Order: sequence, then C-alpha cells, then structure tokens
Amino acid sequence: MSDSALLVIVQPGQDAAPGVDARRLPELECWDTAAVHGWLDAFGAEDGEALVRVVPADEADLVPEAVPRLEVPVTEQEAEVIARAAATPAVAEAQAELAAFRRTLAERPAMIRRAEAAGLSPARIERYAAVPEPSAG
Repeated sequence: MSDSALLVIVQPGQDAAPGVDARRLPELECWDTAAVHGWLDAFGAEDGEALVRVVPADEADLVPEAVPRLEVPVTEQEAEVIARAAATPAVAEAQAELAAFRRTLAERPAMIRRAEAAGLSPARIERYAAVPEPSAG
C-alpha cells in the first residue's frame, strides 16, 4: 500500500462532500478491515443512516473540517480507480490516458535496449523514441 484516500461521512440533509459514493467502489480492500467496520459502525453508516463517500487524497482539502473522516491506505491501482470515479468524464479520460502514458514511459528503457540489441543507431533510436517536452499551456 503506497497511497491513501479518505472515507467521509455525510449525514442526510448535509451538503455533499467531494469524492464518490462508496457504493460505487465495493472492491476496495479497506472495506474488509476491522478498523473501517468499527469506524462506519460508530457513525451509523453500516446500517445506511449516513452516506459514505471516498475522496482521493489530493482532494482532502475540499472536505469541510466538521465532516467525519478516516484516512485509509489504498494501492496505487485503487487510488487511480478512486480518482477516475470521482472525476468528470473528461477528466477521467485524461487521467486514464496519462496513466497509460506513464506505463509506456516505464517500458521505454527496455524498448531502447531491445532496439540497441537489434542494431538500430543511437540517432534512429532518438528519432523514434524521444519524449517531447510537455506543452507550457
């Protein structure tokens, strides 16, 4: 576990917190822990009296101070799922594209080694494998 997320409790009639309805994320490993069950039970969330939301860690500052919260560990993959679920469709699509690009970048050194082993010149490898600088805007 390398990332975290927040579980927050929103009482009926309260303004909604950021994040995503927890029912949309039943596969998170944190749901199976005694700590989360106890925390949810303490706020009446296990029996449906309150709404539970999952908030990406980078949106924690958007949660009002008075809202009960519990920071839970999540895997990197779970953090990506939470971020996509909490985002608008356009933002979720952009995040998915960037995640795919990050995976491609991670594979880049191995691709370059294979190209070198195949006999491609350094100039040709640079031409095909160069990573452009991000745009400033």
